Amino acid sequence: MDNWKEILLGLFFFIINLILAVYQQWSTTDLLWSLWISSLTLGYAYILTAILGMLFRGDQLARISGKVQKNKSNSPAAAMNVFLFIAALLFFGFSLFTLIFFILVVLSVAVSLNRETKEKWGLNFLPGQESAASRFIITLPNAMFLLGFFSFHFIFFHFIHSIFLNGFFPILNESPFGKTIDGTFRYFFDMIRLALHKYWMFILLSGMSSLNGYAQAFSSRGVQSMFIPYKNVVRMHITIFAIAFLSFAGLSQKALYLVFIIYFLPVGSLFRFFITRKSGTTA
Repeated sequence: MDNWKEILLGLFFFIINLILAVYQQWSTTDLLWSLWISSLTLGYAYILTAILGMLFRGDQLARISGKVQKNKSNSPAAAMNVFLFIAALLFFGFSLFTLIFFILVVLSVAVSLNRETKEKWGLNFLPGQESAASRFIITLPNAMFLLGFFSFHFIFFHFIHSIFLNGFFPILNESPFGKTIDGTFRYFFDMIRLALHKYWMFILLSGMSSLNGYAQAFSSRGVQSMFIPYKNVVRMHITIFAIAFLSFAGLSQKALYLVFIIYFLPVGSLFRFFITRKSGTTA
């Protein structure tokens, strides 16, 4: 039943998006930029969802068993936080961010101490290791580090992608080359604002078709789930090259069907469903 729901949902949004694109008479440029902005916004939202799930559960990068060791003076996650602070200090130097990060790391180490050590140092007022508050405090530096790392990497990747995309299929009659740093940021934000204004419906429908993926991202453990949006980036990159080739060959209208088949037709779900059904029948 769940497989059928996934297939029907995918088919529904495939048809809706196809009708939207045909009704608005999208060009190749519209198709490409709708994919770019949906990859940026929905992919980044996926990363945020995974990090929020980590904070909600109190996951820790160094916790493998999912249990806090009561007889240890420091949990592995607290030791990892110290390492992350050193990395942040080397990268950002002395700044307000590193000061806040340092305070959080010290607090995470303090709450991770066992009961005997807390009594010895007069820290009895701190919550116990197994409390939800302690798990949140210990996880927070990890989450901040992951947020900073993936924010920079994921957004910067899309920024580089947008330069090439705007060069061949311009949505904004500007170029980042020769601009100051502030001018480059304004250029990027103007591009995002323009794409959001034009393709917000495409983003909304794409997000609704991916609700199950966001639920899985929130409930999944570890950092592996935060790499999933990059799969969509690679798929988008390959698709853009394919569409560009079709456009230069004078077959840009064919690109419409290619994009929607790749992104919305639930080919993978259908394939898994029939393979599973065939295996069950054979067995």
